Amino acid sequence: MIVVGVDAGGTSTGALAYTCEGKFIGYHISGPGNYHNIGIDRAVENIKEAIMSATHNKIPDVACIGLAGLDSKYDYEVLSRALNGMAKKTVLEHDSFIALYAETRGKPGIITIAGTGSVVVAYDGKKRIRYGGEGWLLSDEGSAYWIGRKALRTLVKMLEGRIERTRMAELIMDDIKIWDLDDLIRWAYHEGHKIDEIASLAKTIDKAAIEGDKIAKSILYSAAKDLASTTLYAAKKIEMDKAYLAGGMFTSKIYTEYFIEVLKEEKVEGITAKKSPEMGALLIALKEAGCTTEPEEPPLHF
Repeated sequence: MIVVGVDAGGTSTGALAYTCEGKFIGYHISGPGNYHNIGIDRAVENIKEAIMSATHNKIPDVACIGLAGLDSKYDYEVLSRALNGMAKKTVLEHDSFIALYAETRGKPGIITIAGTGSVVVAYDGKKRIRYGGEGWLLSDEGSAYWIGRKALRTLVKMLEGRIERTRMAELIMDDIKIWDLDDLIRWAYHEGHKIDEIASLAKTIDKAAIEGDKIAKSILYSAAKDLASTTLYAAKKIEMDKAYLAGGMFTSKIYTEYFIEVLKEEKVEGITAKKSPEMGALLIALKEAGCTTEPEEPPLHF
C-alpha cells in the first residue's frame, strides 16, 4: 500500500510517499498548488507531478492533500472534482491544518503561517478555528504579498515626490527592472497581476530593512504586528500559551523578532515550526489508511 502526504502551497508543492509499513518511497517538489493564484489546470498539473514523481508513477492508495486556496465550500467542490483520481482515496485539508498536525500530531494547538499568504489556525481537540486565509484580495494580513503590495504603494508615493525616496525604492526598482512611475504602472497593470512576484518583494524589503531603511522596517513591523494580533486572538479563544510559526516570512529576523515580541507582551510563546507540512499530511493519510506503524525518518535531503 502506498500512502502520500502533499503540501500544495502558494510557492511550491511537495509530496512525500511512504508504504503502510512506514518505509520511505520518495519525495518530490513541483510548482505552486494554489489555484487562486495560477488557475486550476496548472495547480492540478503541479500536484499530479509531485505525487507521481514521489511514488515513481504509481497511483497511491491514500493521499492527503493540504491545499492553499481551500478557503470555502466552493473551493472544496472545485478541488474535489479536479483532484478526483489522484489516489484511490483522496483526503483534502487546508494547508495550515496539515502544518499544525505535523507539530502536534492531532493534539490542540495554534499555528500561524506567513508565506505568500497568511492564516492562523487553532484546534482545541474538537473543532478547528481559522482566521484569515481568504486570499490576497480579502485577507492575507502580514503575508509576503501584503508586504510587497504595501511597499509598491509606498514606492508610488516616493516616485511622485510625496515622501522621501529611500534605499528601498532603489532595490525594488532594480528587482522589477523599472526606471520610473510609467514603468511601474506598465509592470503592474499591463503585464498582468503578479501575485508571486509581488510576494517575492518581501525579501527585497527585508534586505532594505537590514541595511537600515526605516520605511522598510516600518512595513515589516506593521505586517508582523497585524498578524501577531490575530494569533493572540486565537490563543485567547482556545486558551493556549504558545503558537507555532511557519512560512517564508519567518526567515526574516526582523519580522520574526518583532512578531515574537508582540506575542510575548501577552504571555504567548512563539515557537518556530520544525516539522514539514508534508509529514503532517502523511500522518493524516496513514491514519485514514488504517496504517499503525510509525513512519521512519525521511532521508536527510528531504
